[in-house]
Amino acid sequence: MDEWMIVLLAGCIVFTSFTVEGIAGFGATVMALPFVSMLIGLDKAVPMLSSLSVLLSIFIVSKSWRNLDLKEYGFILLHVGLGVPFGLFMMDFLPREWLIGILAFFMLFVGFKGLLGVFCQKNPAPNQLPGKKNILSRFILFIGGIIQGAFSSGGPIVVMYTSKALPEKSKFRATLSSLWLTTNTIMITKWTLSGTVWTWQVGKMILCALPFIVCGMLLGDFLHRKVDQRKFTLLVYSVLILAAFMLGGNLIRNIVMN
Repeated sequence: MDEWMIVLLAGCIVFTSFTVEGIAGFGATVMALPFVSMLIGLDKAVPMLSSLSVLLSIFIVSKSWRNLDLKEYGFILLHVGLGVPFGLFMMDFLPREWLIGILAFFMLFVGFKGLLGVFCQKNPAPNQLPGKKNILSRFILFIGGIIQGAFSSGGPIVVMYTSKALPEKSKFRATLSSLWLTTNTIMITKWTLSGTVWTWQVGKMILCALPFIVCGMLLGDFLHRKVDQRKFTLLVYSVLILAAFMLGGNLIRNIVMN
């Protein structure tokens, strides 16, 4: 495929997926990863999307820092942070198909369960009760950290807890964006110190994608202010389901081809 066609396709994918994250606070990497990895390879797609995610997170946090729930941010970061080193290790040594399959399954389960809950109750929020800080919640966040470290795509797992702990859309988005800013910065620092990830092609793709992410973040921020709570909740769970099918389809394709 022609190089400029790859850049254009990757840019369109970035624009669409980062618009969604601009609205919801998560979903960009997990939606874009299957398609961008097909264009430039998984080893280049992960650092590219992680770097772009940092830019979007900075934009959202700078505009919405007043909505950041520091208590929940600290709780989530602690448990996700414990899982990130394991994900970084697994990315180098374990079959990625295992993690992708588990991630897709969890995303489908949470997405369909959440949609069912929205349509079966009058309240637009996914759960009236705050997220319970029990063993299960801690384990879910730990698994999200593992997926985040391996693929920079732990959002869907973390949403299992955060959608209950922070049902209000602005707090949900600001807190998750702060989390991605922290974890992705740590991962980028690790890659930079190791000197094994950054290549000229990765840098070129990041530069070429900048106009697309700027348009996506501006449109996403605008739509976030226009979407009501019920539609926001439906979007969150719909993104989970769509991304799960994307990951699952890409996984099946890779297995068949190999």
